[in-house]
Amino acid sequence: MEYKVLSIKWRPQRFEDVVGQKHITQTLINSISRNRIAQGYIFSGPRGVGKTTMARLMAMSLNAENGPTANYDPVSNISLEISGGRSIDVLEIDGASNRGIEEIRNLREQIKFAPMNCTYRVIIIDEVHMLTNQAFNALLRTLEEPPSHAKFIFCTTDVHKIPPTIISRCQRFDFNRISSADIVKHLSLVLEKEKIIFDSESIALISRKADGSMRDALSLLDQVIAFCGEKIEYKSVMDALGLVNSDLFFDFSTSILEKNENILVNTIAKFLEFGVPASEVLNGISQHIRNLLYAGMESGDLLLDLNEENKLRYKEEAKKWNRMDLLRTGQILSDVSKTIRKAHDPFLVLEMTAFKLIEMDSVITIEEILSKVKDESISGNNVNKSIDDQNDSFSKEVTNNTTPDNVVNNKKEDKKDTPGDNLVKPQQAPLELEKTSKKVSGNLKNETELVKDIENIENHEPQLERDEDNILDPRPKIENDKKNKSFSLSFDSMIKIWKETLEAVNNEKPSLGTVLEDYYPKAFSNNILKIEAIDYSDFNSKIANRGIPYLEKKISDKIKKNIKIKFTKNQNGDDKLIKKEKSKPVNFKNDKEILDQVVDLFDGEILR
Repeated sequence: MEYKVLSIKWRPQRFEDVVGQKHITQTLINSISRNRIAQGYIFSGPRGVGKTTMARLMAMSLNAENGPTANYDPVSNISLEISGGRSIDVLEIDGASNRGIEEIRNLREQIKFAPMNCTYRVIIIDEVHMLTNQAFNALLRTLEEPPSHAKFIFCTTDVHKIPPTIISRCQRFDFNRISSADIVKHLSLVLEKEKIIFDSESIALISRKADGSMRDALSLLDQVIAFCGEKIEYKSVMDALGLVNSDLFFDFSTSILEKNENILVNTIAKFLEFGVPASEVLNGISQHIRNLLYAGMESGDLLLDLNEENKLRYKEEAKKWNRMDLLRTGQILSDVSKTIRKAHDPFLVLEMTAFKLIEMDSVITIEEILSKVKDESISGNNVNKSIDDQNDSFSKEVTNNTTPDNVVNNKKEDKKDTPGDNLVKPQQAPLELEKTSKKVSGNLKNETELVKDIENIENHEPQLERDEDNILDPRPKIENDKKNKSFSLSFDSMIKIWKETLEAVNNEKPSLGTVLEDYYPKAFSNNILKIEAIDYSDFNSKIANRGIPYLEKKISDKIKKNIKIKFTKNQNGDDKLIKKEKSKPVNFKNDKEILDQVVDLFDGEILR
């Protein structure tokens, strides 16, 4: 006797045998029992879920003895002819190979004749979306007002390609993907009747591989039985179907999480050894990331098509992951899946994607950024307050320790006029001030030590005046003193205007203002303002150069004269001599101001 594959041998013979389509079978049974039968039906859905089978069952019920009836005899002559495709009154047409207008015209002529052996002439067109537009148009009139003995049933996996004019003339039924639980139940029933020993893990694995298609599940089961024989085991199913062990997917995700390149490389090598296509490996990794995402959700494990042991493992692994990192990883894998099938070397694409994932930093949320900005703002206020308190304390201590008139007056009387007296003395150098503060803040043993400290400071003053190039200055020094004198007034005015412009920039464009903190006027002549940059890195220079038109307009509007700005790099190492003013903490009124500045600073956007 000729062997029948399981998908044909166990094809449903009654409406009750159809798995996972209760909403359709019940509707059709009710319409038949109440004699409310439409002239046309459209059965749409994924492959292998029972569309063509349902069309045949419908034809059997319409042409049953004493019919139409849903309680027909599946072993009657008419039913056997229909299920075997031998009935001359039930025509099954492949839409892919009979898609032209000539075939539809011939069909229109055939349908005019009354059925030979059955009550109805039923036309079943499989993959109807493959018909041409001209063929659909030729079918419109016949479909709208067919002969009373004619019924049309269209089956398709892509209902969106069918013209709306056809859909509106039919009753449409959408078939669902069959759940893994229903597939497992049906496969178990088949194996029991086939008298084959099996375990639940093996059947669950086949159901997941079938991806909601009962026909695929039965075909895979046929393949597994051929490999395993009378006893089906989990390891044998893995080998028969060429499936990748789930441990490898956990190793892959662990390597990404821990930034471990060795584990990553070894895992990819094992994927390659299995001989599974790179696209299948990518799909498996994507499914693994999806399982981790669901496992980290409350009650998300209910959505996982896994046994309890694997669910527990996913829950433990999900605790180590940031939800946003999982979402970003899944998005990257999804984008790669669109191109990997067309790639010349798919595994190379997979490897590069894996290395990209391992190099990425963890995601930080807007809430965390706002929290850090607030903490730094508060910290900045506290630091400034602490510095002010220390300065006040230091001033009081110096005043108290130097109040004896005889010490100061005697020193002034002993001190004679020196060339340095006629010079304007600069304020105390920060270096000497720091040394003095350390000495004065300690407990002075006697006035003699204080006098020595004061003498040290005064003795250094003429030296500072003579070597004024070493004085810390808020802007880079100008090397050519003659040039400086020739345009000193204009240049000094431009320095003031530059500072005022920076204040406006900090309010309007904080990201640009942050970069320009290290940019100082160097020269101004011929309406060209040269700005010297201490930090001229690629990143900062790009931001600064993009802001040149904005700065030129700002300054030109202020001085009522068009100028040009040119940025140059500090070549003399003057960055060590530049004393930047102490940055003042920014006090934000609300979270929106903080958020706006963060977005502007990082040139980003908020994802909701």
